[in-house]
Amino acid sequence: MHSRQRLSHGAAALTVAFVLVLSGCAQGGSAASSSSSSGSSSSSSSSSSSSSGSASSTGNPACDLITPAIAAKVDPGQTPMANSPARPGGSRAYLCGYYSRSAKGNGLSVALTSPASATEIAEAKKTPDCSPAAGIGDFACFQWSGWFHREANASANTILTAVRGNESLDFRYLAMPPVAAGTPVPDGNASARALAQALVDAGWGNGTALSVPSAPAAGPQASTNNPVCAFVSAGAIKQAFAATTEAQVLPGDGSCRYTFGNLATPGPDSLTFSIESHPGGASLVSGQLPPDGQKIEGVGDQAVLIVRSEPNIGKSLRPAGDVPITVMSLMVARGQNMAIFVAQLLISPTGPTIDQTREQFITLVRGIDF
Repeated sequence: MHSRQRLSHGAAALTVAFVLVLSGCAQGGSAASSSSSSGSSSSSSSSSSSSSGSASSTGNPACDLITPAIAAKVDPGQTPMANSPARPGGSRAYLCGYYSRSAKGNGLSVALTSPASATEIAEAKKTPDCSPAAGIGDFACFQWSGWFHREANASANTILTAVRGNESLDFRYLAMPPVAAGTPVPDGNASARALAQALVDAGWGNGTALSVPSAPAAGPQASTNNPVCAFVSAGAIKQAFAATTEAQVLPGDGSCRYTFGNLATPGPDSLTFSIESHPGGASLVSGQLPPDGQKIEGVGDQAVLIVRSEPNIGKSLRPAGDVPITVMSLMVARGQNMAIFVAQLLISPTGPTIDQTREQFITLVRGIDF
């Protein structure tokens, strides 16, 4: 019933497939930093690959743009993902992925929209929490997500969004987070420089000096201009559930998550509250109800609630424990758009019951406009 989180320009399908590959090998967002650039320079036309408008050798313009040779410049040992469709169902972008067979388990993903509509170009240029880069196409900026913001167990992603003419691109380097003491940490500055140079080598340089913003210092994100995070504030969520700790904000591509401070302790401070925005997705709410789904009146134009409990075995970024995780998912249609709101917490035997928490959740979402 839940549709996949919308990533920029069709990257969602590629990211899902890529994570599955990484899981077999070894497991949208985003940085607020727009600090000064590091000075690597390059000419625009040292192209070792054709752009999407040129003759194709693979039938996939994304793979012809970021070739295996160029991928290896970003990270030696990158291997093309096999048997991946160029444009999975529902994707407007051409997708291409590479992964490393080494113990690092790192890799690359490319989503190239060609031709891109005026709306898609405008959306790319408004990518939230994106620090501008110079020397690439008509527009380029970087995001960092996952481990860079202390998001436990998440891949550390460096994401380059770029526009050239009527093409837009989402180019990602995915690194596994540190898993043990002494493990080298992902280097967001090095990966950003490597992605930028690779895109110039692929022919997307614009003739000016290549200049790349600095990655954020690892730690909680201080601010965001992600419009999904503006749907509801951390303060409103804290008040609705009677939490006492402050929330960490974790914005992503088309999503926002507020994580409160005591994920292992039953009660309102074990709360993780997430939002996904799906423009044009209202029809997903009017389909057949899942077996445990319930229509909710008075929330948006249509709304469906699912409440489930599952054993707390250490999933979902929280320590394992004896109290089950209660997950409440509310899909809401408003006009042509749809949003998914999810409250995940440990119900305390001394606090509000599941039914009372359910009402707190519905009351909060009822007041959210999007």
